[in-house]
Amino acid sequence: MPPPWVKKVTIKEKQIVLTVQADEFRTGENLEISGYATQNSGGFAVVNVIQAVPKPNPDDTVDMYVTASPSRPFKKGEAVTVVLRAGPVWVSVLEEPPTGQGSGSEGVNVRLPQGQPESAEEGTTWNVITSAAYAAPSYMEDDGHQPTGSEASFQAD
Repeated sequence: MPPPWVKKVTIKEKQIVLTVQADEFRTGENLEISGYATQNSGGFAVVNVIQAVPKPNPDDTVDMYVTASPSRPFKKGEAVTVVLRAGPVWVSVLEEPPTGQGSGSEGVNVRLPQGQPESAEEGTTWNVITSAAYAAPSYMEDDGHQPTGSEASFQAD
């Protein structure tokens, strides 16, 4: 199977639509697809989405469709260069170990006004995993779904 690659770029309803072949990923796996599309004359669009990998086509290829709003218009008759990255996404929440367990800030006892956290010092470490999960797909706001980052997309253990 070939690595992920862009096999088509289309302008549809003032959006740029990239057809990304993602044969190497598992159906249902959440992928972050990020990068940009550009033209020498200035056409430019930034891509950054999380999508679930769909079921394969009858020929066992997997096509994903990524849509972005161009910040500069694309011109007919000129090549489009697309630079994309595609890979699984996960979220990890880490806390500092209990006092005296090697956080790098032992013996520091600074009183700050309430509501102002202490600044991390050289050597402070966060290495106690409290939660880890794969990120959920992002959606366009106008389809009734919430975009990634608007709420936690993983469950705390």
